[in-house]
Amino acid sequence: MKKSLCHYSYHRRIKEEKWNLGKFVIEAEKLGIEGIDFHVAYLPEYKEAVKQINALMSKTTLELSGLSMSNSFNKEEDEFNEHVEKVKRWLDVAGGVGAPVSRIFGGSISDRSNAEEIKKALDKVIKGIELVLPSAEKNNVILALENHGGLPCTGEEQVEVIEKINSPFLKATIDVGNYMQCGQAGDEGTKIAAPYCKYVHFKDFKKDPAHKRGLRPTVVGQGDVDHAKCLQHIKNAGFDGFVALEYEGEEDETTGVPASVEFMKSVMKNY
Repeated sequence: MKKSLCHYSYHRRIKEEKWNLGKFVIEAEKLGIEGIDFHVAYLPEYKEAVKQINALMSKTTLELSGLSMSNSFNKEEDEFNEHVEKVKRWLDVAGGVGAPVSRIFGGSISDRSNAEEIKKALDKVIKGIELVLPSAEKNNVILALENHGGLPCTGEEQVEVIEKINSPFLKATIDVGNYMQCGQAGDEGTKIAAPYCKYVHFKDFKKDPAHKRGLRPTVVGQGDVDHAKCLQHIKNAGFDGFVALEYEGEEDETTGVPASVEFMKSVMKNY
């Protein structure tokens, strides 16, 4: 397995210090990792994004591990269609820069206590993914559905969506921290979704009733996720791709990102 850094890991510094893409690549190179991914929220418009990413990747030894979408298919018709069209256009960008994987969201839901509402929302997610899959196939990019925003949230829900669609171009981004947002241990959700793993986010939370959803985001390695168990599960399933840090901890990114990367290195050295 190889180590990568998600563009989002520096989301606060990107905004506060007005980073361009080159600054992100320079900071990633300092960390001693093998890859990076880019997030569409921090990219220029489509054609310019292809031009800038290709120019940067031609000058660095880092590998492009993916391109991350920011979408939601749990929307009313007009907005749903807008998200579908945006994902299609960004998949053309992913193909243009040679991204092997594109992390995709299902959507968000505010109340996960109503099983019927979750079912209806997941049906919209399935419809949205089916509409963008031809663009993924055309660009030879694997869509990797993340457990994010509540749709899907558990490992079981990820597997349900992936198996219903049943396409070689739809796999899973396993975010080992996000499972905790629906009360599932990180290693438990990882074990369930591992057979479909195509990309991994390293993240961490500490259970804390004083914080939103009872979880406090931390430096990776300082929370309640058992990262070694998660790695063992995806290794057992045959995964040998990129594990990318997605840092969301409260500690300043200047210190929190390097500390999290050092933990990644220590725990991944045996996998």
